[in-house]
Amino acid sequence: MNPSQKRPVVNASRDFPPGRGTSTNVPDKAFKKSRAVDVVVHHAVANSEPVKVSPGEEQEFRNSHQEHVPTPREKVHEVLRVFKEVFTQLDREKQARRGGDLYEATARIDLKTQVFLEKEGKHVNTPNRIGQVPGIEVGDEFQYKAELRVVGLHFRTMSGIDYVEVEGVKLATSIVSSERYDFDDKFDADVVIYTGEGGNVINKEKKAEDQKMIKGNLALANSMRHKREVRVIRGDERWDGKGKHYVYAGLYLVDKYWLEKGVSERKAVCASV
Repeated sequence: MNPSQKRPVVNASRDFPPGRGTSTNVPDKAFKKSRAVDVVVHHAVANSEPVKVSPGEEQEFRNSHQEHVPTPREKVHEVLRVFKEVFTQLDREKQARRGGDLYEATARIDLKTQVFLEKEGKHVNTPNRIGQVPGIEVGDEFQYKAELRVVGLHFRTMSGIDYVEVEGVKLATSIVSSERYDFDDKFDADVVIYTGEGGNVINKEKKAEDQKMIKGNLALANSMRHKREVRVIRGDERWDGKGKHYVYAGLYLVDKYWLEKGVSERKAVCASV
């Protein structure tokens, strides 16, 4: 460069951690606290102007460097992805587990997967709630009841009616409706005829009993009285005939309930939602 020519001069403020940059021997106190976006650059060029960052550009810069916060929908998808991975791994190890104790040999893999995810804090939408569940949409399908639980849609995997207690009153949160026993749940347009829970016995020496207005059945009746919405999940037969898959049908209101005698002569609590 010709000595008679002047080099452009650049004055800039950088905010980097002490010990980084061109010198590692500069003490911490030599750095003044400044914002990285407050940078003014001057060039010794005719008719040049300082370049400033506007408040809007500053906020956009900060937003672009923030860590992505997953949406409720993304959280649900992530839980189901992890559920599938854990289930697949446990299924692969099934033969090896049969050489262990009785529980390891017979426990259902879907329930074990659910327990594992909850222990690891991988479930979402807890505690149980009345109404819509964040991240769940009408038409969403699930392969196991355990999946309904880990996404917060239906918590009582062994019962068709889920409920919570609010100020001493049991209120239904969700029902899983499917054909079973000597009563068939019915879907007709926007109306669901649902058969309550209870009265079935596992012991062959005992007879089926009439259902009673307690627990989930009582919760459904209370939801009708208090006009509280109930989530309805349909349990449909799988295409391969191996069990059911579950489809979220949306929010319903309980219209009425009554006692009805089935083929086995026992009475069941039925509800129209």
